[in-house]
Amino acid sequence: MNQIFSLFIPKDKTFQPLFEDGAVNLSKISEALVHFIRSKDEAERSLLSKEIKALELVGDKATDAIYDELNKSFIVPFDKQDVHALATKIDDIADDILAIMLNMELYHLNVSNDAMLKLAEIIAKMCSELAVAIKEIKHFKDKQLIIDICYKVGQMESKADRLYEQSISLLFENETDAISLIRQSEILSLLEKATDKCDDLANVIETIFLKNA
Repeated sequence: MNQIFSLFIPKDKTFQPLFEDGAVNLSKISEALVHFIRSKDEAERSLLSKEIKALELVGDKATDAIYDELNKSFIVPFDKQDVHALATKIDDIADDILAIMLNMELYHLNVSNDAMLKLAEIIAKMCSELAVAIKEIKHFKDKQLIIDICYKVGQMESKADRLYEQSISLLFENETDAISLIRQSEILSLLEKATDKCDDLANVIETIFLKNA
C-alpha cells in the first residue's frame, strides 16, 4: 500500500539532497578526526582542527536547512518526526566529533593511545556505512542492504563498547599521572559516546525504512 501511495507523491527534491549532504559531511569529519588523532605533527593537527570546525559548521547549516524546510513544507518524504530525528542524529554525531577534538586541544593531549585511534576508526567506518544507508532511503528499494548496514553498525558499536572497557581498565592499571588519567579517560568516554550516537542513527534509519518500504 505504501508503494502504491508513493506513486502519487511528488519526488522529493529538497530533503533527500540535504540528508545526503549531511551524511557525506559526516564521513568527512569522522575521517578528519582519525587523521587528527593519528597525527603527531603540530602544524598538521592545527590544519585538521580547522577542517573539523569548518565541517561541523557545514553540518549545522544542512541541519538548519532541513528544520526550516520541515516547518514550511506540507509534503515531506516520510513522517515529520522521522525527518526531524534523522537530521538531529546526523548533527549529534558531528557535534560529538567536534567535542572530541576540542577537548583534546583543551587538555593539550598531543599524544593519543591506541584505543583512541581505534575508536575513531570505528566511528569513521560507522559513518561511511550510514552514508550508504541514508542514500538508500531515497527510493526504499533495497531492504536487505539497510538491514545489513544497521546490523553491521550495531556490531561495531558493541565492539567499541568492549574496546572502551578494556582501554579504561588498562589506563587505570598503567597510568601513574592522575591528571593524564582523567584527561585520557574523558576522551575515551567521548569517543565511545559517539559510537552510541552512530548506533542511534542506524536505528532511526531502520525505523524509517521499515515504515516506508
